[in-house]
Amino acid sequence: MKGIHLISTDWTRTQLERETNRIFDICDGCRRCFNLCPSFNTLLDRIDEYDSDISKITAADYEQVERECYYCKLCYNHCPYTPPHQYEIDFPRLMAAWKKQRVQERGVSWRDRLLTKTDLIGKLGGLTASLTNWALSTPWMRVVIEKILGLHRKRHVLFFAKESFPRWWRTRTARKSPHPAQRKVVLFPSCMVNYQATDIGKATVQVLEKNGVEVVVPTGQRCCSMPSFDLGDADTMAQTAQHHLKLFQPYLEQGYDLVVPTPSCSLMFKREYPYLAPTPDMERLAERTFDVCEYLMRLKKEGALSLDFTRTTQRIAYQAPCHLRDQNIGFKSKELMELTGAQVELIEKCSGHDGSWGAKVEFFDLSMKIANKAARSIANTEPELVASDCPLSALQLDQAGASPSEQPTKHPIQILRDAYGLSS
Repeated sequence: MKGIHLISTDWTRTQLERETNRIFDICDGCRRCFNLCPSFNTLLDRIDEYDSDISKITAADYEQVERECYYCKLCYNHCPYTPPHQYEIDFPRLMAAWKKQRVQERGVSWRDRLLTKTDLIGKLGGLTASLTNWALSTPWMRVVIEKILGLHRKRHVLFFAKESFPRWWRTRTARKSPHPAQRKVVLFPSCMVNYQATDIGKATVQVLEKNGVEVVVPTGQRCCSMPSFDLGDADTMAQTAQHHLKLFQPYLEQGYDLVVPTPSCSLMFKREYPYLAPTPDMERLAERTFDVCEYLMRLKKEGALSLDFTRTTQRIAYQAPCHLRDQNIGFKSKELMELTGAQVELIEKCSGHDGSWGAKVEFFDLSMKIANKAARSIANTEPELVASDCPLSALQLDQAGASPSEQPTKHPIQILRDAYGLSS
């Protein structure tokens, strides 16, 4: 048995353990991922304790390795044995298979189920923004929330916007162009941008339109289902993939490209959807999906990107999010910010947030330990500003004290918008 497919449902626990032991044995001999993340620290420590006898791995060991995996996917790019190698190792998806196995055997807590309902949380949080934000910023309420939901009282959170991005989009005055747009994109904002980090969505629209790109934002979009990886819920992810294919395919046929400003969501469209639903149409959707900075650097290559910047930040520390690095597109955000005249220092360290993982009581301290490593690397560059494409990475870095200034960590598209002198 080589390579477990996440959407398979016909393996037994014995088969899963056998496949896992095969992979663990290869990891023992390689150790390239040593100290990469908590999962590998635990795995290699256990292997050493058992004198490399993989048969001694216990059920508790399997669970700890799985629970400490937050699907950053850094190990996939580190691994020399990923497909098409004969070993066919995909450690992140192996961990997703174990999450699915755990849910099948024990069920899922109402907290963990709730945390996958990001669209619902966003809509309710937005409708009650003043009250919800008060609760999230009040210490004694955070204690109550911790006891009820198991979300750590010290975890910084993204507050809910009083005006959601979809509402802003519906009521805004569109930029008028005297000429028909030669380039067209359909925007997938993401649930975080829709309800919390709304300025990222606004900046994305402003910069694209500044460069003569027509932007449409269709209704009917859902969470990309990345949170479902926490439950190994492949069925929901596959259904979401088909839903978005049906929604966006008519736009692709009219020459639109899909642009996404959040790395976890663009990763889902590019990598996970074709894996969950391997069809030519899904592959086409993946091929036409672009991270927003990747898309803008494509315009630069074609000579179609405006370079009339009016101001710049001299020194920026840029943390490249794990899910953007996994897309293997290079460092387009860094290149884009450098076009404004900024000196950009690249930080290739994980922030350790990963959706709801770093917010949970049981993982908060571990997540901050990871974040502190990134924060120290950033501080060493003495930047004027810190940037990250992921709103949760930005939140985590700010909590870890990465920025020496009062300015919060920004998305590169916000920095580009400001460099153009466009109003926020």
